[in-house]
Amino acid sequence: MFEEGDAASLEKYFKSQRELNSDFYSSMQRDEDGILKNAFWSDARSRGTCKYFGDVISFDTTFSSNRYCMPFAPFVGVNHHGKSIVFAAALISHEDTETFVWVFEEWLKCMGKPPKGILTDQDKAIGKAISLVFPGVPHRLCLWHMLQNASRNLGKLAEWKSIDTLIRTAVHDMLDPEEFDEAWCLVMDTYNQRKGWMLDAYDNRQQWAPAYNRGRFWAGMSSTQRSEDKPPQIDVDKSVLAEYVFHKVFTNEMFADIVRERKGLTHTNVTKIDAIGSLMLYRADEKLTSPHWRKRFKSYTVKVDKVIGEVSCSCQLFEFRGILCRHILKAMDVEDSQFIPEKYILDRWRKQVRSYESLRVSYYDPEESRRLAKAKELSLRHNYLKELAMHNDVAYKLYTEATNIVRLKMEDAVGIRKTGDQGDTSIVWWDPEARNVFGRRRLRPRECNERALKRTVQPVQDDVIKTPVDKRHVGRAKKGPCSIYDKSKKKQACTHAEIAANEELIGSMYGHIPSYRARQEHANNVNDEREHPYYNGPVLDDIPESSQINLCEDISQTFDYNTYEWRTRLGGRLTM
Repeated sequence: MFEEGDAASLEKYFKSQRELNSDFYSSMQRDEDGILKNAFWSDARSRGTCKYFGDVISFDTTFSSNRYCMPFAPFVGVNHHGKSIVFAAALISHEDTETFVWVFEEWLKCMGKPPKGILTDQDKAIGKAISLVFPGVPHRLCLWHMLQNASRNLGKLAEWKSIDTLIRTAVHDMLDPEEFDEAWCLVMDTYNQRKGWMLDAYDNRQQWAPAYNRGRFWAGMSSTQRSEDKPPQIDVDKSVLAEYVFHKVFTNEMFADIVRERKGLTHTNVTKIDAIGSLMLYRADEKLTSPHWRKRFKSYTVKVDKVIGEVSCSCQLFEFRGILCRHILKAMDVEDSQFIPEKYILDRWRKQVRSYESLRVSYYDPEESRRLAKAKELSLRHNYLKELAMHNDVAYKLYTEATNIVRLKMEDAVGIRKTGDQGDTSIVWWDPEARNVFGRRRLRPRECNERALKRTVQPVQDDVIKTPVDKRHVGRAKKGPCSIYDKSKKKQACTHAEIAANEELIGSMYGHIPSYRARQEHANNVNDEREHPYYNGPVLDDIPESSQINLCEDISQTFDYNTYEWRTRLGGRLTM
């Protein structure tokens, strides 16, 4: 009830946040008795991030309920570092269409526009609400939840192990919609499962199957359950055009994906198969990098047109994640391309400063509350002076001259380096581009950094709880080079017998599908120069399959070649 208790406290908290920052948005829905039904909120920083990264969002209602039986439902996206960020959140009393319609309508009021794509779990009420509030917005179902539902609904069948192998092959290896349809129908007919879950999943395949969604940008998201990896170790090979270009403009996390694709060039070959005017067609053969049940090679079609600056690949990695794949990079290298077209360098992954980064929020931190109070006062002062400056030219000139003087004095007080007495005059000082992380013209030296000074003057004792700032640069102890291959992990490598059995099963099931059979026959007949007796290059047969392009995983799944111990085989070949 709103007269007393937690609901009233929540409303009071929302009110206090709006007083600190007018951009804090909240809404609460009550029934006729005054009982809280639903709540929605988003702070100023989250709303600011949504302007840049709210193109693709996930809405997850699978979090545990609290003691009031109200599920917590966050709106989550991916920022330019490839990390999960929260745009807004809701507490809901019912998981029905009416409730979800209210939540999505509040999203529109808060953010001002619908997303370009939304990812949810398999809930019919959510799907109906999306069609009502976000008409025309692509709606995908979480792939992780779909595979979990397959295990839940079919796991008791005696043939489940074979069905699971065939389902995952159809999901991850069938890139063409028609090919996927034929493969899925084969599984249903062979195991008499043209009913129940498999039939429902087939009817909804356009909402979850990768074959139907690779051609649309999803920021690499396939699941509402995303994992976060450790910070990548960056090594730049400036002899590769893509690395030379992207290491300057992309964030480290997204550039790590480019490095991963560059390392994949060592087991990718391209062959020119046709030319139509300025359009060059290539076949890219990628060698699988670990012995498992999938075929030895995968082949893709790459198109390069240097005249109009167009490149594409049938793996559709760029369309799905916004990252150029290794197949395109290899073809561009063969074509001796001297630049990368600007449209393939997405602003979404750049490391430039965004306006939301200066916004601060308060979550029960007195120090942050005081900073927000100062920010509010400064905003009011500025708004008043701005109104006065707009009255006439004399007031405007007085305002600009005064702010120029104040700006120089404040930069000296903060410790911002500048060229000359007036600073860098090549760009106006109030332009946000002047504060870009990459190529910025005014830098604050470390000795003038307020937090660094505090840590120097008052170092944190060992027995005191450290804040995130104090913990910076103090990570976990490094583990051994092969720690990720710990045998205690649940997922074990397939035995040779299991590999052979799976290959035979897949071949017998999907072997007569024309496009799949053609790729398989081509893969078995590819001549690999690395198997030549005089070849002294690296042997990559035993590199884990995580170095491959995975069509189902999100962009947080990466592989670091530097964590493995390399040894030398007789004849000068490198092995693991």
